[in-house]
Amino acid sequence: MLKRLYQPAAYQTNSMPQSFWAVSAAPLPDCDHLPEDRTITADVAIIGGGYTGLSAALELAENGVDVAVFDAGRSGWGASGRNGGFCCMGGSGKSYAQLAKQFGDEQTRHFAKLQRTAVDLVASRLEEWDVEADRHSDGEVILAHKANRVKELREEAAENAHFTGIETEFLTKDQLSERGLHARETHAGLHVKQGFGLHPLKYLAGLHRMCAAKGVRIFEQATIEDLEDTGDGYILTCENVRISANKVVVATNGYSAENLPDWIGGRLMPVFSGILVTRPMSDNELADQGWTSDLMAFDSRILLHYFRKLPDNRFMFGGRGGITATPTAFDAAKRHLLSHFHRMFPAWQDVEITHHWNGLACLSQSFRPYLGRVPGHRDVWTGLAWHGNGVALGSLAGKMLGQQMLGIKGPDDIGAIMGTPPDRFPLARFRRIGRSLAYRYYGLRDEFA
Repeated sequence: MLKRLYQPAAYQTNSMPQSFWAVSAAPLPDCDHLPEDRTITADVAIIGGGYTGLSAALELAENGVDVAVFDAGRSGWGASGRNGGFCCMGGSGKSYAQLAKQFGDEQTRHFAKLQRTAVDLVASRLEEWDVEADRHSDGEVILAHKANRVKELREEAAENAHFTGIETEFLTKDQLSERGLHARETHAGLHVKQGFGLHPLKYLAGLHRMCAAKGVRIFEQATIEDLEDTGDGYILTCENVRISANKVVVATNGYSAENLPDWIGGRLMPVFSGILVTRPMSDNELADQGWTSDLMAFDSRILLHYFRKLPDNRFMFGGRGGITATPTAFDAAKRHLLSHFHRMFPAWQDVEITHHWNGLACLSQSFRPYLGRVPGHRDVWTGLAWHGNGVALGSLAGKMLGQQMLGIKGPDDIGAIMGTPPDRFPLARFRRIGRSLAYRYYGLRDEFA
């Protein structure tokens, strides 16, 4: 039996989430269904049909490998179909300066280079595959939500210059308003000119289509319940179906089970993030608030908010939620998110919210992503813990994971920051309680510090 961190409501895979993305993208084509009482064989079995799993599948299939993907729901059911559509820099819960203290400047620059490569990879895919994914935004803007956070923006600009080479522009409060970036409790901004916004499910659909064209078999409603090492391969079990594979990829990220494989247990801390989307607004309504820009944005809170105007003049607003998966907790998180939306954008108090959903962002004990072989296993591989930035980094990681398995890429290509496995959380079985206490503390810091 799979061991889960959250209550069953977090893992209901029988239907797609009621998100704006799900209702505004064309349905994915029908996938393969598992045959009853028989064995499926593949060179590589991939658990998880999101950006990472499908990117690994595509890389392997393009190199002649027979690949089968198994998703507990549909491709994009998890974080790949629930996220905010920020294709941008990121992937760690630590700053570049913090990473440099542990790994040195050279490794930190390498990690930043991978992030830039990841953004470019998604951009090139959209263009080469002719995917209309509602792309917009020239980078993203970080907003200081308190006056004492303005100094941090200048420090971040210096870090970007030192480690990434990305152009940034500091914006005063008045300059933000002049550029259509006016929100309450905003004291300055830093425009980081790398990345763009997109429709996450439209991009996922393009990736899904390319995998199918290369012969990847994609099975839906296929929850892998067990993984056994036979000594010369692996047997995966899904109800009455056995899957025989030479190698396995676990690409389930925040929706991973604690015991598939056991190594994962206690190393990840998935946390809920909620998103709401308004009806389309008129130009006058946008002007009333002073937010007319299509730049992606997020603020300097620890429990950050992230938001952007969509191409059809809807507004998307997201933020960290709770760590409990019950209807009561979900309702409370929605009310909390809505109150913060109205607090930051008071002119839109009466604008209808048409969609709200939540999903799990995946943190690791190290606050770093991991890409590589699962420790203690011969040929089980994984890529996970994108810290809310999996659109770009999860895509590149899947591609690089496939290249690692083919022997095209090695440890030096991955680098120490992504290539060092995370440890277990101290007192791992109590980490949800610890995170709940931390959230209360972070909320007080965001409000009063």
